[in-house]
Amino acid sequence: MSPVLSVVLLGGGDDATVLRTARSLALDPGAPARLVADPGSVSPQGREAVDAALPRRVEWVGGPLGARAAGAGGDYLGLLAPGDELEPGVLSAAAEYLAARPEADVLYVDEQWDAPGIEGIHTKPGWAPHYLEGWDYLGRLCLVRRTLAERVGGVADDERAAEWDLHLRVTEATDRVEHLPVIGVTRLRPPSTDPADVEAGRRAVAARYERLGVPATVEVADPAGYLRVWRTLPEPPPLVSVVIPTGGGRRDVRGESTLVVETAVRSLVERTTYPRWEIVLVASENTPEGVVDVVRDLAGDRLTVAPVTGEFSFSHSVNEGVRVARGDLVVLLNDDTEVVEPRWLDRMVAVAQDPGVGAVGAKLLFEDGTIQHVGIVHDDAWLPVHAHRVGADDASHFGAKIVDVDYLAVTAACVLVPRDLYLELGGFSEELPMAFNDVDFCHKVVAAGRSVVCTPFATLFHYESSSRVADVRPFERQYLVEKTVELAKHDPHVNHRSVR
Repeated sequence: MSPVLSVVLLGGGDDATVLRTARSLALDPGAPARLVADPGSVSPQGREAVDAALPRRVEWVGGPLGARAAGAGGDYLGLLAPGDELEPGVLSAAAEYLAARPEADVLYVDEQWDAPGIEGIHTKPGWAPHYLEGWDYLGRLCLVRRTLAERVGGVADDERAAEWDLHLRVTEATDRVEHLPVIGVTRLRPPSTDPADVEAGRRAVAARYERLGVPATVEVADPAGYLRVWRTLPEPPPLVSVVIPTGGGRRDVRGESTLVVETAVRSLVERTTYPRWEIVLVASENTPEGVVDVVRDLAGDRLTVAPVTGEFSFSHSVNEGVRVARGDLVVLLNDDTEVVEPRWLDRMVAVAQDPGVGAVGAKLLFEDGTIQHVGIVHDDAWLPVHAHRVGADDASHFGAKIVDVDYLAVTAACVLVPRDLYLELGGFSEELPMAFNDVDFCHKVVAAGRSVVCTPFATLFHYESSSRVADVRPFERQYLVEKTVELAKHDPHVNHRSVR
C-alpha cells in the first residue's frame, strides 16, 4: 500500500500562488497526496478556487507553520512555498518509491528555479551528511516520515530556516535517507540570500552542534548562504606529520625552472598557521645531492628524512613515510604543491575531529587558478575522475567548491588521515605503485564505515599540467575494476537510476 504524502505550504502566499501550487498537484490525480494550506493566506474566493482545483485533497489548517505541519495527516510530509510547482507525476513516483522501500525515513528529489543557463538546475547527490551542514541541499521537495518529524520536535515556527532545521534534526535520528533523481519541483523563487535568512540557517546548524554537545563555531562561508563548521580543536592540538615523497624534480612554475619540493616546503614553513606539525621527507634514491639540505635549511628541526630505494613507487614511499611519522594525523602531500590558504591545515584537522571521518581532502588549483581537485567522482565506466576539473574557482554548483562535501575518494596529492586508521587499513596498496592508489585507499576507508570529505577551504596550488593525460597501465585499471567497481556504483555523485 502506498504511503500518504502531505505537502505543507509555508506562509506568505496569496490566492494566485496557493492556486498555482494546487493546480500543479492536481496534474498528478492518482497520487496519494494532499495539500495543507493556511486559510488565512487566501481570500474566501481563493479558497473556493483551490478546493475546486484539488477537490477533497486540501486540508485548511491555520496557525503558525509548526501547527500547520502538526495538523497534517499522512505518512510523510514535505514543505513547499506558495507558488512552487510540482512536476506531473513526481508525487506518484515518490509514493511508489517509498512503498517499495518502506524503511526509508527521508526522500528528496531534484529541483530547479529561474536562473541563467544551468545555474538553477539542482541535480543533487545522494546522501552526503557533511554537505547538509554547509548547505540545505535536500531542499525541495524533501519528504520526511511524519512520526519521525514529530519525534524530533516537529517543524519549527520560524520559517526562515524551518526546512534546513527539520532536515538537520531528522538526519540526527536516521541515516535512512534516499534520493529520487528527478526534477520534481520548480521553485517560484530561488533559495534566499537575504542576510536574515542566511543567519537563520547559520543558527540552525549551530543548534545542531549544541544538541550534539560538540563545541564548534559555524560561520558564513559565502553570502549565498553557504556555511562552514569549525569543530573546536583539543589543547594541545594533535601533531600532524606531513609526508612528502620527492625525487628532487624540477618543473617550470610561473615561467621559471623550480625545485618543486623547495616551493612546497617553503610555503609550509612561511604560511601554515597550524602550530604542531612535522615534515617527513621521503627521498628516492636518485634524489640529487643537495635537495635534502635545501629542505633541511627551510624546515629545521621539524624535518625527518626517510630515504627509500628502488624504482619509484608513490605507494611504497608514503607507506614508509607514515611508518616513521610521529603524528596522530598524517598528511600525504605531493612535492609539487604550494600552500595558498594559511589555515589549510587548521581546516583539515578541524574536519578530522569528527570521529566518523576517515580521510580529508583539499581543494587544489592549477597554476592558472582553475580547479584541479575538489573531490573524485566516477564516470560512466565507473572509473575515477576529478569533479569540476578546470572549472572556475568560484561559488558555483551549489556550494560544492566552497563547503565540505562527502565523496567516495579524494586525491592523495593532499589528504589527511588518522595515522592509526591508515595503518589499520594497510596503507596504500603497493600493487598500485602510481595510479589509483589513493582511490583504492579511500574506498577502503568508506568500506570501514568512515567518511571521505573534501574541505575546499583548505586550498593549495598543484603544479600539474591541466593538459596532462594520466598514464594508467592496464594492470592498474584491472585492479581498480576488480576491487572497487561495486563500491563505485554507490557513488553519491552518480545518478543512481543506472545502478538500481
